[in-house]
Amino acid sequence: MLPGSPKKEDTRKQPRLLPRHSTMQLLGPSLLLLVWWVPEYLAFSDSTKWRFEHPHTLYSWDGACVWIPCQYTTPLRRDQLDNLILYSNYEYDDTTKNFKGPILYEKTKSLGDDHTPERVQFLGDQKSNCTISINPVFEKDNGWLGLRLTTKAGKWMEKIDLNVSKTPLSPHIQLPPEIQESQEVTLTCLLNFSCPGYQIQLQWSLEGPAVTSTSLTTKTVSTQSKLTFQPQWTHHGKNLTCQLWDPKAKRILSEETVLLDVKHAPEPSRVEIVSSPAKEGNQVEMTCMSQANPPPTNYTWYHNELEVPGRTNKTFHIPEVLLSHAGQYSCLAENRLGAGPIGQETELDVQYAPKEVTTVIQNPTRIREGDTVTLFCNYSSSNPRVTRYEWNLQGSWKEQSPGVLIIQKVAWDARQITCAACNQWCSWAPSVNLDVQHAPKDVRVQQISPPSEIHSGHRVLLGCNFSSSRPRDVRFFWKRNGIFLKEGKELSFDSISPEDAGNYNCFINNSIGQTMSEARRLQVLYAPRMLRVAISPKDQVMEGKKAVLTCESDANPPIFQYTWFDWNNQNLHHYDQMLRLDPVKIQHSGAYWCEATNQLGRVQSPPSTLTVYYSPETIGRRVAVGVGFCLATVLLVFWGVKLQRSWKRIRSQQGLQESSSGQSFFVRKQKVRRAPLSEDPHSLGCYNPVMEDAISYATLRFPFGETDTPRLGDAGTLETERPSPNRDDTVTYSVLQKCREGDYENVLPDSPEDEGIHYSELVHLGLGKRPVAQEAVEYVTLKH
Repeated sequence: MLPGSPKKEDTRKQPRLLPRHSTMQLLGPSLLLLVWWVPEYLAFSDSTKWRFEHPHTLYSWDGACVWIPCQYTTPLRRDQLDNLILYSNYEYDDTTKNFKGPILYEKTKSLGDDHTPERVQFLGDQKSNCTISINPVFEKDNGWLGLRLTTKAGKWMEKIDLNVSKTPLSPHIQLPPEIQESQEVTLTCLLNFSCPGYQIQLQWSLEGPAVTSTSLTTKTVSTQSKLTFQPQWTHHGKNLTCQLWDPKAKRILSEETVLLDVKHAPEPSRVEIVSSPAKEGNQVEMTCMSQANPPPTNYTWYHNELEVPGRTNKTFHIPEVLLSHAGQYSCLAENRLGAGPIGQETELDVQYAPKEVTTVIQNPTRIREGDTVTLFCNYSSSNPRVTRYEWNLQGSWKEQSPGVLIIQKVAWDARQITCAACNQWCSWAPSVNLDVQHAPKDVRVQQISPPSEIHSGHRVLLGCNFSSSRPRDVRFFWKRNGIFLKEGKELSFDSISPEDAGNYNCFINNSIGQTMSEARRLQVLYAPRMLRVAISPKDQVMEGKKAVLTCESDANPPIFQYTWFDWNNQNLHHYDQMLRLDPVKIQHSGAYWCEATNQLGRVQSPPSTLTVYYSPETIGRRVAVGVGFCLATVLLVFWGVKLQRSWKRIRSQQGLQESSSGQSFFVRKQKVRRAPLSEDPHSLGCYNPVMEDAISYATLRFPFGETDTPRLGDAGTLETERPSPNRDDTVTYSVLQKCREGDYENVLPDSPEDEGIHYSELVHLGLGKRPVAQEAVEYVTLKH
């Protein structure tokens, strides 16, 4: 037998039988069995069974109580209880063949009074009532109870299920199968619990009369409250709550909530419009919102109180709304319970941007550059109303009032202007052109041909262009370096020359005004020309000073290389424009020329002569030597008298005799008015203004020897290589004192032939043997 299952035993009074052992002796085992079962059969052949009536399961919670209504019937109706035991969660022991478990209550005939804890009370009797009360009941009592009854006729174990929860039980709301609007219904709140002496109440969330009752029968143990009310459609979908209330503690022990499902016909509805107000051209969806249970199955739509045919759905969809769709909309809904009334109207507001927007020019006459212009922005209709204006233009302007624009000093190149009238959206007007009248703009000189560089001799064509002119009727004029040339759109040169280079302007005029172009520099490219050597500070320089030779030229593009040459056509390997001689030396005297090169050619200059004089210091060092020269001159004069008189006079411009075999000199007569400058590039003029009272000057000629060659120094100066230090060239200059009359025999006081100032010239012929004396020399005249 499973634990907890009732153990039914045969408790009827056994008939008197022979002792078992005698039965067994007489009849044997088979007869014994027969004797054993026959009396059992006879005992039950005319008797009833044990019968019990009580709730199958009793419910309570920890700390509450439990009331167990119970009725029983013994097999023999006249039998009375001898013993009653109440077990908690009992079990049957197969070994002892008996029940075991905690005993909650025990009552025996011999004991008389109850022998159990006070919380359990037996409220029945010994014949038919087995009602029991347990107060309080605990969660540990959860399970089952075992009611063990014993009479003289037999024994019985009755099982009773007991459900004890930790928290109070929740009530259960019982609703009718269907609730319709305005039809009275009764709602029941049932709690499977009732225990006399334990106070509880059932409360409803709805207002209305409620009747509470309890049931303590062998069928049910419960407490219930019945609420009667007349539902409305507004009750649909609302919560209905029944609460278990503890009046002593004044608190809610538990509750249950259900959702009311009230069936009703559609109620007046509203039209719900998505995206309202709607912009013209957008899609619109309207929904008929109607309360109905069950939901509506058919709809009727109305526009401005007129039924819209073919519209039976809940939604009214317009893919592209127009102004004609604007107005009042309403709807009607139907379900199986009937049709509802037409709902309240809802307006569909179709909005749009301003229409027929235009830009209007207010000026009465044609607009000229710099004028003040007034513009208006107009439109025909708008929903909602226009709140602002926008303008698309450049320059300085201000909005005098909404939709009125003032342009101060309108620009000549004012672009097209447009305006927009705006509410939530903007509508732009077509563009208008101010057509501003102005003088020619962007006047410029354009080189038409040649397309690139202009070389001397090319054919050149210039054009005068402009970008804009209002009006377009114009005239063209040309200037060069500010001087008027001609009228015409083009200016041509058949063969251009460097003299044609300069700044060219063209100017254009119309009826509004005149505009001149920026000057265009016309460059003519040509090879170097007008080349010459300029000597600074002058071409006669005293030794020790500075001389700068500059190669001057006219060239375009500029000269990128200069080359310098001396009187021997020797390349000085100096390539700057200026040749600096600092300090200048006697040996630098001579002719110089330069060569200039640009991308178009190479040109050589004519030679220019640089003359270098001795300085006073050099003259002072040689004064003593000068006296010797004077005596030597007298001797030569004397010696010359003795010579053959084949030559009467010496030519005043006799050339210099040179010999490379030795060194010699002679003095020749020369007549001058001022200090002469030798035309020979190898002459070195040494001017000594301090000595003017004694002698005007002396010209010393020193031809270069074989080793006396000029060269370019480290600092770009010209130097001369001198011969070896053994060379005797100390006698280079003599200072001749003025001789009195009669000092020399061949000097006459008054010679009509020799007027003026004379000078002596010492010719130094360089290294080598002296030449053989010229036989043709008759005399030498030394005269001051």
